[in-house]
Amino acid sequence: MAELGERFTRDLTIRYVAVLAVLGVLSLLSFVGLARSIASAEDGLAQVSLSGNQRMLIERTAFAANRLAVASGPERAASLEMLTDSLERLESRIPALTEAALALPLLPGRDIADGPARQISVDLARFLDLGHRLVAHAQGLDHDDPDLAALSAAAAGPLLEALDDLNLRFREASEDRMRELMVLQGAALLVAMGVLLVSAFGVFHPMVERLRADFTERMNVENELRDSEERLRRILEESPIGVSVSRRRDGRIVFANTRFAEILGVSREQFIGAPARENYVDETQRRAVLAELRRHGQIDGAEVEFRRKDGRPFWSLLTIRSTDFEREPVNLAWIYDITERKAAEQQIFLAAKVLDTLNEAVMITDAANKIIFVNPAFSAITEYSRTEAVGNTPALLSSGRHDGAFYEAMWSELLSKGSWSGDIWNRRKSGEVFPVGLSIVVIRESNGLVSHYVAVFSDITHRKEDEARVWRQANYDALTGLPNRSLFLDRLSQGVQQARRDGKSFAVMFLDLDGFKAVNDRLGHAAGDLLLQRASERLSDCMRGSDTLARLAGDEFVLILHGIRGREEPALVARKLIDQLSLPYDLDGSVAEVRGSVGIALYPDDAEDEAGLIARADQAMYAVKRRGKNGFLFASDLVPATSAEVT
Repeated sequence: MAELGERFTRDLTIRYVAVLAVLGVLSLLSFVGLARSIASAEDGLAQVSLSGNQRMLIERTAFAANRLAVASGPERAASLEMLTDSLERLESRIPALTEAALALPLLPGRDIADGPARQISVDLARFLDLGHRLVAHAQGLDHDDPDLAALSAAAAGPLLEALDDLNLRFREASEDRMRELMVLQGAALLVAMGVLLVSAFGVFHPMVERLRADFTERMNVENELRDSEERLRRILEESPIGVSVSRRRDGRIVFANTRFAEILGVSREQFIGAPARENYVDETQRRAVLAELRRHGQIDGAEVEFRRKDGRPFWSLLTIRSTDFEREPVNLAWIYDITERKAAEQQIFLAAKVLDTLNEAVMITDAANKIIFVNPAFSAITEYSRTEAVGNTPALLSSGRHDGAFYEAMWSELLSKGSWSGDIWNRRKSGEVFPVGLSIVVIRESNGLVSHYVAVFSDITHRKEDEARVWRQANYDALTGLPNRSLFLDRLSQGVQQARRDGKSFAVMFLDLDGFKAVNDRLGHAAGDLLLQRASERLSDCMRGSDTLARLAGDEFVLILHGIRGREEPALVARKLIDQLSLPYDLDGSVAEVRGSVGIALYPDDAEDEAGLIARADQAMYAVKRRGKNGFLFASDLVPATSAEVT
């Protein structure tokens, strides 16, 4: 019996040890499996969070770029900083996202490169390139920029779809791994139960202890899972985008992060448990969202209007996904407040409409003086379309009538005072030169650097024509077209100043028509007017282009001969004038004859001022009339009058 007992004890001990060994191996496998489950769950959450963060960064990048295009001053600097930060964070996480995607299990008959994830790395690289290009020319960025349009399109198109698809694959892969590990765990449990049944009579107590240990381990796993869920809550809580979770069965909110409550203007305690429908601006808006959700099963970046706690409506980008939360079907919603962006878009729209309706041409250039915008009035006035103008410089309109000194003075005043206005000549596309009234304003950034130039101009051709007509009426004789007394005196004053400055001489000649009154009385005033016109033509033919011929009044004319030397040139001109005037005049069938009397005063010999020259030439002309008319006399040849002549 001792040997039997000893053998039984030995055999029982062997079986006990064997059972313990088997149970130990199974326990080890179970522990490893649970550890892998926990690690897999954490990896899955990290991958989901990674792809979600990338999506958020893409949306943040697009928002910052669009805000940069319309912002100014400090807001523009903040938008540029947000854009740069988003691009850096997005780029830093691409390797991890790519590595996680490559680690996904292959699908039957295809690999991870299939579907929207095919070009995920390429698309992200292209998106980053667009973002960096926008940062590079942020100073000249506007809402019409093609890179901005491409970046916005990428942020709302296939790139986000690819990230969503990759996110779904991460979730599916995590779930697959969990299922595999659970199957392995179940198999280990079945084997353990079999071993327990076989050794129930011999090793019941050790098995009970082992089971108790297993339950303890499971409790630890559950605690770790709860910790993992808490980490996920913290991730959502710290998200810069509003996040809420609402039950699908009754629509009540069971979770909301701080940002979500801030956007709606309520405390989180007031928010939790409230119906999600109360946040929509009206029932129509809510029904539209529900219809979209039923039709597609999700919502991606929809512009939806909500209402804050104080009743004020606001616009938001809404994204909804269906999932499970605390073992219950829920809708996971992300919202991003875009009220400022919508207001900016409205202001831009109104400004564009105003510019389109202006009758004045508006041209905006960047800091390099490249045209970036023109309104319809610009095209109507200059004949250049918007496509032809944008990208060129204002030199496109140069008429060639202004020299370099003019433009240097204009730019000097523009940069020193911040604005310039005046009249300038431009050239239309057809080649026609026309005058414009131009105003230019400098737009500067907060740091003082020039960002844009805004030019507004209008066609002033009719105004210039009116001014020229008024000026001509004020300075030219209406009958003969010759300069009148006013213009003559102005030119005489200029002649005195120039001659005094250059040390030169010139002559003033007074001419009166002899016999004009007789023609006027015999043939009538119409014939007299015609005679004056014909006489002025003959006198003009005797003049040089640099000389001046004017009609003072009636039949009196006056001439200024510049750059003379001595008395020979004035005398030669006087003889020629007298000879031309003495030829017969054909006055519409009637013949008339007149003569001319000419008095000549020389500067500075006879006088050194305007009044003196006029008086001396007038005296000489009347002296010729007293002597018999039809001749000329220099003022210096006048004989002093006697007392009898004066009387």
